[in-house]
Amino acid sequence: MMQRISNGQCIAPAARKMSSGDFSVIGDTRLYWLGQAGFVLNTRGVLLLLDPLLITMPGVPPISETGMELLNPWPIDITELPRVDAVLYTHTDNDHLGPETAKALMRLDPIFIGTVYCKEKLTELGASPVRCLSGVPASTPRRGKNGNSFDMGTAKIELLPADHPWQLSDPVKYGRVFGPEDCCGYKITTQDGVFVFPGDTRLMKHHLDLRNITVLALDVSADPYHLGIQGATVLANHLEDVLLVPCHYGTFKSDNIVHSGDPETILEGIHDGIRRGRILAPGEPLILKNGQEIKQA
Repeated sequence: MMQRISNGQCIAPAARKMSSGDFSVIGDTRLYWLGQAGFVLNTRGVLLLLDPLLITMPGVPPISETGMELLNPWPIDITELPRVDAVLYTHTDNDHLGPETAKALMRLDPIFIGTVYCKEKLTELGASPVRCLSGVPASTPRRGKNGNSFDMGTAKIELLPADHPWQLSDPVKYGRVFGPEDCCGYKITTQDGVFVFPGDTRLMKHHLDLRNITVLALDVSADPYHLGIQGATVLANHLEDVLLVPCHYGTFKSDNIVHSGDPETILEGIHDGIRRGRILAPGEPLILKNGQEIKQA
């Protein structure tokens, strides 16, 4: 059973400290959950970060740069990251595109990939425009003005549509509402498997057109502008035999359903979900080689 705090919120398993070896050239592909919606994908030495948050503000208890108390430390100190090839962002919310994390990553001179709105935010933060690649997911109104796929060594990166207009809950308070061109998910094809990161999104028809996926980053947030329990269940049942890695839960102490989720309960409601689910600790790898999961000793 997952550990919970006093308000019933699930806490992610205790973080595993990542080391330089996790960022070295390897003969397989390894997926690490960082906490929240962040991931590291090391595919045979090509290093991709997705929606990373790695900055902790001074103080006790530890506070993320989002201003929320952390339930679990980040699995690596951002100053210890040896290198990064590309950083992928799904949208500009600060629990995904953390401005302090983004600025700290600029010292490693990665390629930044995201929507046009992400590129605008990154260049405002000081990223070089020539190091920022913007794409528009297929099926959006601006399709054709930008590419929606990028080759990064051993990885092919495709932008997927996302539907996340959460500002509609109070447009006066929250301002600009995300349109279909402002948010995205990612499909990353590697030699060892195909990984899908839907991002923050409600369930879309496009998700049900996905085929031949190996690993799905399963958003277990109960928020109605995310997959939600029903959407996560429908998508996971549609993608039969896909490995499921829960995310967007157990990282911040919060009463907000956006940051709360119960991966065990959701997996129990999915066909074969307990067998297929991989509840990773932050910093713990899921290892694939030539389409097969490799279990650690």
